[in-house]
Amino acid sequence: MTKKYIPGVIIVEGVHDVSKLSNLYDFCYVITNGYDIPKHEIDFILSLSKDVPIYVLVDADEAGEKIRERINSIREGFINIRINAPEESKKKGIAECSLKDIKEALDKYTSETPSQPNIDLYSLGLIGSEDNEELRDYICKEFNLGITKNTNLIKRINLLGITEKDIREKILCKK
Repeated sequence: MTKKYIPGVIIVEGVHDVSKLSNLYDFCYVITNGYDIPKHEIDFILSLSKDVPIYVLVDADEAGEKIRERINSIREGFINIRINAPEESKKKGIAECSLKDIKEALDKYTSETPSQPNIDLYSLGLIGSEDNEELRDYICKEFNLGITKNTNLIKRINLLGITEKDIREKILCKK
C-alpha cells in the first residue's frame, strides 16, 4: 500500500500518535512529549518558512487543549485539527482514534507530490561512523533540525531544502 504524503509538519503528543499516523501517511513530525515542548523542537518549528504547513494534532482532552494553546502561542498560522476518540475509550488520544476517523480528518491535507528522495546519511557519516552521534548532533544544531530519528531527520532536511552539498560543507567546516 502506498501511503499518502502530507506536506509540512504534524505536531503530536507522543510516539504512539506517530505510530498510528504512520499506518496511513508519509509525513514529518514533531513530538511535544507533553506541555513542555523541547526548545530544539520549538527552534525547528521557528526555522520553517511560513509557506510550510504545520498541523497541530493533539489529544481531545484538557491536557491536549493546553498543549494546543502553548503551540499556537509560538507563532501564527498553524492548522489546528481535532479528532475525537471513540466515546467508549478511556483515553481520548489520537492513538485511540480509528483509522477511518483519522483519514476523514487528514486526507484533505494530502498531496500528490511524494516526499523528496532520501539523503544518504551513511555516506555523510551521520550514521554508521565512529563519530556519527557527535556529527549528527552538530548538523542538527547547525540547521535547527531538532533531535530526531533518521527517517524523520531526512524529512526535516528535505523540508528545509537542505542539500547533501550543504551538509558536506558544514561537515568540512567542523573539521
